[in-house]
Amino acid sequence: MEDIILSYRKTRKILNECKNSAVVIKVKLETLIAAKRKAEEDFAEVEAELGAINNHISKLNSMIYDVQLAIDWLRLGHNPGPRRGIHRLSMDQLTIPVDPLRMQSYAQPAACGSPTTLTDSERKQIDDAMAVLSQREKQCFTLKHGLCLSLKQIADELQISRGAVQEYIEKAERKLKEPIQTSLFLISS
Repeated sequence: MEDIILSYRKTRKILNECKNSAVVIKVKLETLIAAKRKAEEDFAEVEAELGAINNHISKLNSMIYDVQLAIDWLRLGHNPGPRRGIHRLSMDQLTIPVDPLRMQSYAQPAACGSPTTLTDSERKQIDDAMAVLSQREKQCFTLKHGLCLSLKQIADELQISRGAVQEYIEKAERKLKEPIQTSLFLISS
């Protein structure tokens, strides 16, 4: 299978090179037409060549698209069009289970070993602080600080790169610094 994909990629490269050379010819013909117009010479013959080159480029674009579609189809194993139902995440996959004690240990480090659950006011404090985060930042932050997962585990869970996870967590921590210091709901009693 990899051999077939490799041969399609080589074909795509050759087609792109042909297209690039045709585009260079097109630009030269357009400048020639502009020069002949300026000199008030007959440029009908050159314009016909330009039409043929445009037609050639259009066919090359179509061929490149078809080869790319074949590559994607072979790589994915199905039509690379819109997402199929099997690729959508179920509600269970979208829901991130969070142990409240772990999140509480992050929200209030002094109560780290306490077996108590969160009170309503503590839940409001966490919700208020987390309201400034985007959905992806909230997911990464919760998995990191709520479930104590590593960056690699989070990246595997969310199917994104480890660097992206680190960036989301850093953004979340930056966004959370200000509300923690200024919000009336987050002032500890």
